[in-house]
Amino acid sequence: MDRADRVSGCFWFLFSLFGSYQSYKLGLGTLHQPGPGFLFFWTGIVVAILSFIIILRSFRSLPSEEPNRTGFGKWNLRKAILVLIALFLYVGLLEPLGFLVGTFFLFIFLLGIIEKKGWRFALPASLVVTVSAYLLFEVALQSHLPGGILAFIRF
Repeated sequence: MDRADRVSGCFWFLFSLFGSYQSYKLGLGTLHQPGPGFLFFWTGIVVAILSFIIILRSFRSLPSEEPNRTGFGKWNLRKAILVLIALFLYVGLLEPLGFLVGTFFLFIFLLGIIEKKGWRFALPASLVVTVSAYLLFEVALQSHLPGGILAFIRF
């Protein structure tokens, strides 16, 4: 951790304080009847705390001997562009394919191709993430996700 962490930590700290202030002006409500700013206010507070921790840790760490090469190099930029294309395709194909199929293939792509985790990890992890997200949003929270080609599956 070094100067870049301090700069990014300060940015997110100030940004989250601004967001929390604006959310407070919207109205927080109560825990049982949250107002429009409730979630954003507390999210901003959590981000402010985490960014403050990053700032503090950046002062305590020793400077690295090697320059950090995780910036936007040729491969990282290619990865970022591929992920953006995949996300746009995911959004565009979510209705016709459905949440289950679209999310499963998105995670296969992200884990198997972008992160090169290997198919023994990517396939089961994608399945677990997809089913868990479906159960959380469709079943537990009762939000209506696009059914697509598997519209007949409803729990």
